[in-house]
Amino acid sequence: MDWFHCNHCFKKSGLNFAVSSCGHISCEACIKSKQCSTCGVACSYLPITDQMKPQEKVFFMDPGKLIQARMENISQIAIFQQKQMERVMVHFKTKSAELERLLEEVSQQGHRQLSELKRENGELKKQLLELQRENGELKKQLLELQRETAELKKPLSQRRVSPGQFQTTGAQRVSLPVGVTSPVTPRSRALSNVGSGETQRWSRDRGISLTVSLDLFPKFTNT
Repeated sequence: MDWFHCNHCFKKSGLNFAVSSCGHISCEACIKSKQCSTCGVACSYLPITDQMKPQEKVFFMDPGKLIQARMENISQIAIFQQKQMERVMVHFKTKSAELERLLEEVSQQGHRQLSELKRENGELKKQLLELQRENGELKKQLLELQRETAELKKPLSQRRVSPGQFQTTGAQRVSLPVGVTSPVTPRSRALSNVGSGETQRWSRDRGISLTVSLDLFPKFTNT
C-alpha cells in the first residue's frame, strides 16, 4: 500500500503501527501514551493487525478489491431479491389467472341465467296472453248465459197452470194442458159418467184405478 506511512516520521518500515482515535497513523517509535504524536490531542490507539474487526479492516483494504467484493455481495443480494420478486410475480400471475377464470365462469353463468330468465319471461307472457284470451272467452260465455237466462225467465213468468189435473194415485196429480181440454156440456157429462163406470170396471179387471176429478173442470151455465 503506497499510501500507508507514519503520519509523524513518514516512515513505511517497521512492524508495529497503530491508528489513533483522531485518525492518524503512527509507527511504534512515534506512539506517545494518551496523546497523538501528529496533532497532540488526547487520544487512544488501535494496533493495526489481522485481529481488527471487519468494520475497522475496511479502512486498510484495497478499494478495488473492496469494490469487487462489495459488487459480488451486491450481485448476490440483487439475485436473491430478483428471485423473490419473480416468486411474487408468479404468485400474482397465477392468482390473476384464477380470478379471470372465475370471472369468466360467473359471467357465462350470468348470461345463461339471463337467457333462461328471458325465455321464462317470454313463456309467462304467452301464458298471460292465453289466460287473458280465455278470460275474455269466459266473460263472453257468461254474458251469453246471462242473456239466455233472462230470455228463459220471460216465458216461465208468462206460463199458466191448466185447471185440469190427471190423478193417478191418491198423492200424485198430473196437470193437463189447457189446449187439450174441451168444454163440458150436460150431455158430455152424462157420457162421461157412463164411460167412467165402464172404465172403472175395466181398471178393476186389470188392477188399475183411474179417477178423473170433475170438480177441477169449469162449469158452464146457460145464460
